[in-house]
Amino acid sequence: MRIHEFTTPLKTFMARVKLTNGAAVIATERTDSLNSARMLFQHKFGDKNVFSVTEVKDSVIDEGTKTLSSQELQVKSLADQEAKLKQQKKQLVARQALTKAQEKMRQASQPIKTVH
Repeated sequence: MRIHEFTTPLKTFMARVKLTNGAAVIATERTDSLNSARMLFQHKFGDKNVFSVTEVKDSVIDEGTKTLSSQELQVKSLADQEAKLKQQKKQLVARQALTKAQEKMRQASQPIKTVH
């Protein structure tokens, strides 16, 4: 190995590629140059299946990968659970309102009974 292989940090590249089933996805690879990344993606997915390759700045990736402490994870879990329960409550209220509206429509569409 050469010294520049140790001193040059790897860069992250993102490519929009087409899979064999026809789905378009975004894939990432870490390599030393754009040309190497393009060749790697073309080898993996085929020459005609690589639409674009761009370099991703490391600061963009590092922001989303912060390690949380156990207390922070617990707080996040509880917050996620709260949001999920609020969403379930909204759905339940909406279903109840829909049921009431359907009942009113049934009553309104019944024929009027006349008394003789």
